Amino acid sequence: MKIIIYSILSVIAAVALYSAKNEVMPVDSVKSLNLALSHPIKSFDPAIAFNDDSLTVIGQSLETLYQYHYLKRPYEVIPALAKDMPKVSKDGKTYTITIKDKIAYSPSQGLFEGKTRYVQAQDFVNQIKRLAFTPLKSTGAWLFSGKIRGFDEFGKVVGDDYQKMLSTPMKGITALDKHTLKIELTRPEPNMLYFLSMIFTTPVPEEVIVKFNNDLSEVLVGTGAFYLAHNTPDKLIFKKNPDFRSEFYPSSGDRYANTQKLLSSSTERLPFLDEVKFTVIEDEGNRWESFMKEELDILSVPKKFLAKITKRDSQIQRMMNDKGIKLKHFSSISSRWLGFNMQDPVVGKNLHLRKAIAHAIDYERYISLMSNNTNLKANSIFNPSIPGYNPSKQLSYKYDLVKAKQYLSQAGYAPGELSITYTTRGTQDIHFVEAEFIKDQLKKIGINVRVQVVEFSEFLKKGRAGKLQFFTDNWIYDYPDAENILQLLIGTNSPGVNKSAYKREEVDTLYAKLAMTLDRNKRKTLMNEIESIVDEDIPWVM
Repeated sequence: MKIIIYSILSVIAAVALYSAKNEVMPVDSVKSLNLALSHPIKSFDPAIAFNDDSLTVIGQSLETLYQYHYLKRPYEVIPALAKDMPKVSKDGKTYTITIKDKIAYSPSQGLFEGKTRYVQAQDFVNQIKRLAFTPLKSTGAWLFSGKIRGFDEFGKVVGDDYQKMLSTPMKGITALDKHTLKIELTRPEPNMLYFLSMIFTTPVPEEVIVKFNNDLSEVLVGTGAFYLAHNTPDKLIFKKNPDFRSEFYPSSGDRYANTQKLLSSSTERLPFLDEVKFTVIEDEGNRWESFMKEELDILSVPKKFLAKITKRDSQIQRMMNDKGIKLKHFSSISSRWLGFNMQDPVVGKNLHLRKAIAHAIDYERYISLMSNNTNLKANSIFNPSIPGYNPSKQLSYKYDLVKAKQYLSQAGYAPGELSITYTTRGTQDIHFVEAEFIKDQLKKIGINVRVQVVEFSEFLKKGRAGKLQFFTDNWIYDYPDAENILQLLIGTNSPGVNKSAYKREEVDTLYAKLAMTLDRNKRKTLMNEIESIVDEDIPWVM
């Protein structure tokens, strides 16, 4: 089968292309799926790896206690390696989890001397300790910092000695026996199930840690449907795990799953494939060419081809039809906005100026230009996929050039008097198109825009250091909850992920309450209060 998938920049939507030509395979053929990676994988270590390519790759082998039901929206967490949902104490601070019996690690690199090694509760304890182990500089430590009892102190006690890390207990996480895990928190955590569904929390056997001196950058040992059979910088091949447990395709799903007939394989044993092959192709044009030559089966649509692909009766669409390629749409839990540096003396200290810019953007035109109308226009700082999202919410600004010019005047600027700097998120064609669009939009009300072009890595560096003035930002949710995006507006996260350097005491206080509130209705009230304040200040233009 040939598929192209486009994870768009929008509040909620994505597009995919797929070809049905090769759906029917001979029974004795190898069922293989060929995919592309944008960059080489720098590390397989689940304590460190956390970008799209890395997660796609290590997710073939690594599993967690819980997972998302992939045929249901809104998102539903279900057991994976856990036998059932956790038992939670009345105060919400203690989780007791039973591990499934006889879950085997895949046979890999001769680690277990030819014996079958089953998952134990202690393996999860090992990984949580690794997240707290300072020398690893884990990108997942933030999940449990200040939440699991003794987590922060643990790193200080064990220092840089990984053997001491293994032998030293952490107060808040213990293996009661081989199949029972106990987690004790310092406070109730409403998103704990989401955290336990992230690859950061995959089980890691002590034998593996010792054999490789806690350096798992080139080690991939898991319980998943596939194991890594071949690994070079430009190609990775995963083979079907012969020891994979009895796991079956879902027998239920949401409206989309039913209307798209995604339940036709219900109760069939997983996985359906014999192997998955990844090829590193860094240039998006070369990835596209490779797909068209039928060397790849699934591909994210390069942004520069999106308009051509979705345009009816275009040459490229006729070619796709000839090859049996179809376009598919999927939802994406992501949001996009224009950001202001709130510490900047020009844009950050002048609310009327931010209002002028917010009213100067033709949002419909932006969506048409950037995604050929496959995005949805934001009506909130929150994504429609998260609990508490209000579909009737209206932002305080909309495209209105008359109002934009009035606000510019109130900001103290005559047309043509002000110049500001917009920084791109990268150097792809789409970033130049976006920059020119914003420049043209603001020119209509008399604001001059200087475009600063930087690589994405430089954008992140400058943004997290608070050195951008005006920019586009984008966020793909790590888990489906308001907290995940609101962390970008918290004062203590600047410098850092709060690139807008937004600091408002009321928002910080409400966020702290949200982080400890389990009741859904109360969380929704807190979300609304935060959004009202943020919408009043306009650090972002959604």
